[in-house]
This record gives sequence, structure tokens and C-alpha cells, in this order.
Amino acid sequence: MFYAKPVSGVMVALGLTISSAAVAETYLSIGSNPVGNTAYQWAAGISELVNKNVPGVKAAAEGTKGYVANVQLMLDRKVEAGFSNTRLAYEAHHAQGLYKGQKPGQIVGWMSVKPIYMQVVVKADSEIKSLSDLKGKRVGMGQPGGTSMLDADLLMSTVGLTPGQDFKEFRVKLPTMVDMLGDNQLDALIWSGTPPMPPVIKLKSQHKVRFLDIPRDVSAKIMKVSPAYTGGDLKANVYADQPNEVKSYMLGNVLLIRSDVPEDVVYKATKAVMENLKFMAGVHPAWKTVQKDGIVNGFTIPVHPGALRYYREAGVAGIEDFAKRVAK
Repeated sequence: MFYAKPVSGVMVALGLTISSAAVAETYLSIGSNPVGNTAYQWAAGISELVNKNVPGVKAAAEGTKGYVANVQLMLDRKVEAGFSNTRLAYEAHHAQGLYKGQKPGQIVGWMSVKPIYMQVVVKADSEIKSLSDLKGKRVGMGQPGGTSMLDADLLMSTVGLTPGQDFKEFRVKLPTMVDMLGDNQLDALIWSGTPPMPPVIKLKSQHKVRFLDIPRDVSAKIMKVSPAYTGGDLKANVYADQPNEVKSYMLGNVLLIRSDVPEDVVYKATKAVMENLKFMAGVHPAWKTVQKDGIVNGFTIPVHPGALRYYREAGVAGIEDFAKRVAK
């Protein structure tokens, strides 16, 4: 049984059984991002569904610093679940990269929400036509501790450009990068996110901008380095005045969970969410495109046995092939 109590803004999981005349509760805290942001809204919606539909389980959305922090909070047993991306999920599950030295298998998949695309933005009249043209330029890379910065670092190193040596990097948040690009303090910005992203919508409403193609040989090298990345282009008209498809690649925007959370709890929580997708679509528009048969898209790690049990019962297309593939 999991019990949680608030400490320093997060829920600390303790292996404790509550002695009470009432039914003991299992606490399920879900790491998200800063309160009010997208993932926090998702976590709040899921928590509401679980609390209404799963007796004996008390779920709560936890405001955190974001996707990197969420994985560490799970590994530190301070939250039971959290939103992240498939790259961090792969590294955490296999104890690689940022999580080298951890015990593998502690983090598993729960459900996939939406893909995250790499996006490189420049002014429409910029002399920058390709990634190699970023040499000698001022490039926004995302803020320290954010997953987007890690993705930007990998992209630039794959192109053969070293920060501080081949270009001047600015490690700040997306809204700041958008303002800097608009004010000509940056020549380009790099961000991995689910389009359309509100700050980029704002930028496009004020300035003419365009997206750089990421060549196939570059994305192929990145996918070889990390199996968590998959092919995927930015579709035409995702943003206003973006008539052409943009070559890119993607990660999955996913909800993860600790492998030691009881199977029956995860089964019932998964059922509560999957059978109320219309409610989640009302919580946030990203869930309007979430469908049963795409709920494991992007995962290259196993999903929790409780979630797998529900997906099998629900007849999710390709679930057996998926289970065999990620078990290797």
C-alpha cells in the first residue's frame, strides 16, 4: 500500500499501511510541470477521473519543474507517476544516460498522449537556409534542466556544431526565445514540443517566420543513437501560413509510472481514463486526438502490467506485437 504526504511541494511515497476503521487508501501522485501548464492540466484531469471511479485510491496532480524532474521524483519514490517523453523513459527504464547507475526497470510506460516534434524556427527573411548555416549564429537552445535543451544539444552535435565554439547558445525558456527572436536578439530557436505551441503561434502572429527542414541523414543518425526517437514530419498547416510539410523527427509525450505500483490500482486507473476520453478532451484539447489504438505509440519500453491488462481487454490494436517487441 502506498501512502503519501506533502513535503516541499511534492508527495513523498512511503511504504506504510493506514490503520483506520475506514478503508485504507492508495495514494497516486502524478508529477506534471509548473501549476497551470499543460501537463499539470492533464494530471489534474486524470486525478479527478481516478478519484471518481476508483474506490480506495486518492490521486493528485503535483506541480513540478517538468519532465526531467518527474523521472527523478519517481526514482526517488516521491511520486508514483509522471509525464515525460520517450527518450527519458527509455533511459530511465534501462538505467542509461542521465540515469546511469540506477536500478533498471523501476520506470515503465502507462499511456501515450501526443507526439513531440523537433522544430527549428528562423525569421522568414533570414539568410539561414539549413542547419549547417547555424554556424556562427545566435541560437536559442531551451532552458537548463528541460528536455528540449537535451534534444537541441543532440541535434546540434549530430550536425557537427559545438556550442561556444561554432555558435553562441542561449539557454532560456521558449517564451523568452520567442521574444528574443522577434527582437533580433536570436538568429534561430530550437524546441521540441507538441505543435501548435502557443509561444510560436504568438511569434507567427507578429513576425514572418519559417521552419528549417531536418535532413533525413541527420534524423537517421539521431534515431540510431537513441531508439526513443522515431520518424515523423511536421504536417502542413499545423501553424497558420505554414503550407508545406517540414522534415523532422519526434518523441512521444507520455505518462510514466513506477513498476512497483500495484497492478490492480493501475488497471482500474487506466480503465477510468480510457473510458472517459471525452472528459479528458474537455480538460485539454490535446486529448481530442488520443485514441485507444494509439495509446502505446512511441513507447520503446514495457508498459505497466496493470495497463497492459486493460489494453488487452480493450482490444488495443497491435498490443501483443508491442508487448513482444519491448520485452526484448
